[in-house]
Amino acid sequence: LQTSNFKLQTSKMSSSDPFAAPSTKAFQGMGPGVSQQRYPDGFYQPVRSFDAGRMFSAPFKSPNWVMNLLWMFVCELGAAIVIGRVVEFGYLAEVSEARSGGKSESWPDFDPGRFSEYLMRGLWPFIWSMIWTVPVIFIVWVPGLLTIWLSSLLTQTGSQAPGAIVALVGGLVCFFLMVCVLLAMLASMMHSALGNDFMKGADIKWVRSYLSKAGSTTMYACLVYGLVGMAASVVGLLFFCVGIFLVAPLMYLMGADLVAQLHDIFVSRGGVPAFSVPEMGEEIIEAQVVL
Repeated sequence: LQTSNFKLQTSKMSSSDPFAAPSTKAFQGMGPGVSQQRYPDGFYQPVRSFDAGRMFSAPFKSPNWVMNLLWMFVCELGAAIVIGRVVEFGYLAEVSEARSGGKSESWPDFDPGRFSEYLMRGLWPFIWSMIWTVPVIFIVWVPGLLTIWLSSLLTQTGSQAPGAIVALVGGLVCFFLMVCVLLAMLASMMHSALGNDFMKGADIKWVRSYLSKAGSTTMYACLVYGLVGMAASVVGLLFFCVGIFLVAPLMYLMGADLVAQLHDIFVSRGGVPAFSVPEMGEEIIEAQVVL
């Protein structure tokens, strides 16, 4: 392969979408429709679709993956006194940010010397996980309890069919509400964790934008994640119940990459990133290689 006539061109980014990829040119001699994108170093490049294979393999990108897993296990033990869970959230938030936008193929290792930094960063999503228990109780559990009470009342009066209908409809409504609340909770925690800012978790406009742009993808990805977690738990139980203690830490590590992918998908669809992306100015340099 020989290259010649190397030419630099500049183009203005769209003011309506500051995160849009730069326009591409077809390489001469390669036929119509064949093109390749050229990005400057550091340009934010969000992934556009969920990659389950990447989620499974991501924790093993680091040669120190065993130690990362062991440190996560230690955090799980410390979750009984809350501190371990907060540190866990902080480390995973840092991993998710590092894995977002194609900025790093490697996996940031757990550094015990940065315990306090993990603790402070993990505090924001942890607090929001507690705050969201209130709407979960009122929006999900209250209608659920009312459905059970009304269905039982109708059944006791001899109205079997109406009782069954109320139970079915009420169950579906409660399930729908639960999914909506959990998605909103995930978006709120994601925004505060990746942005490392407590107040970002209260940005309802961002949460609403996330649900509209990436809600369905999030449901699908979380379903895959949940099924993998169930299978991993079964395998862990088969190893004399010893492996079950490492399932949760491993699933948390996979979850960090999942969050990075979901955030990227949201950004690729026009969403506002949860953290600052590299500033490229108004011009993006494109390199066109003429074969």
